[in-house]
Amino acid sequence: EQKFATLTQTRYALAMNSGTAALHSAYFAVGVKPGTEVIVPSYTFFASAAPILQCGGTPTFCDVDARTLTADPDDVERHITPRTRAICVVHMWGNPAPMDRFVEIARRHGVALIEDCSHAHGASYRRQPVGSWGDIGCFSLQGVKAVSGGEAGIAVTDDPLLFDRMLVLGHYGRLKHGQATKSFATDHISLGLKYRPHVYAILLALGTLSRLDELNRRRRRNYEILNTELAGCRAVQPVETTPGATRGGFLEFIVHYDPAHAGGWSCRAFIKAARAEGVPIAEERYARIGDQGHMLHESPVFTTLDVSALGGYLGGRSQELDPRRNGGLPVTQLLAGRLMTLPPFTRVPERFVRECARALRKVADAAAAAAGHGPT
Repeated sequence: EQKFATLTQTRYALAMNSGTAALHSAYFAVGVKPGTEVIVPSYTFFASAAPILQCGGTPTFCDVDARTLTADPDDVERHITPRTRAICVVHMWGNPAPMDRFVEIARRHGVALIEDCSHAHGASYRRQPVGSWGDIGCFSLQGVKAVSGGEAGIAVTDDPLLFDRMLVLGHYGRLKHGQATKSFATDHISLGLKYRPHVYAILLALGTLSRLDELNRRRRRNYEILNTELAGCRAVQPVETTPGATRGGFLEFIVHYDPAHAGGWSCRAFIKAARAEGVPIAEERYARIGDQGHMLHESPVFTTLDVSALGGYLGGRSQELDPRRNGGLPVTQLLAGRLMTLPPFTRVPERFVRECARALRKVADAAAAAAGHGPT
């Protein structure tokens, strides 16, 4: 916890047994409850939104920037209502969102700001670490993340009361000696959840945290190579880095696919051909077509399933929160079948990254030529 607080330049850090637990704790801490809403991108992992239901709140989904895949600040502001309690900004695939915009919006409207940094360990925006911009920053330490404990998570904050509220939600026996304020001055109080991580998970996370700088250095270099080699290729383009941001964590490399510049081939057809060339490429998991590849605003949990009938504090839905309100989510809708994923190439020579990029360009050119178009 001390090392993570140092990494993020925050006062407090609280280790959890998952990133989902960290997000649940954050939503609870800032006061998400029945009758409140949290604005969150539809294009993100399920866990960014599902814990809102556990607090009795209602997710309301916003659109993303087509270039960076992070939340669109203007669309976020369009979705703010008197019921809005918080905004959750996700640093997708290690690409920081423009946090100065979100801080200004949150302050002006008097709502809390949560950062989901699950993909973005060691990333920064305007030289300030992600996780330190909002009221609470949440990180996953799951097995494939840049800092991994197998299964674990961590939340960071500068606010002592928010720290204590997260502590009281899921950490039996720790509050008496660990709280930062006197707001919960009762021995061993807990609200019934147990979010403490296993000690072995923390030992693993400490080891990977010690190697984070080197891992990020390699991944940034590989992403730079990918951008250089694919410059001018209109069929395949890496996602743009937010101006003023330094990527970190990455998780995976995401590239845009435009079939109009690849002979009209579907994303799956292009991937099949690229794999035949030896490229380890796949459909991006959150935006793929079919096989549960819907965005969150289309998921049954948030649309047709009567979750309130399941009991507990699961939140309901409101017709006023139809994702089509305020013009819908046009960018998010266009992402399906238009994104592909590559590994971050951490342990391969740089020449392999170049070979993969050139193979992608080769496939795109061949597809365009077969359709009677010029080079991509």
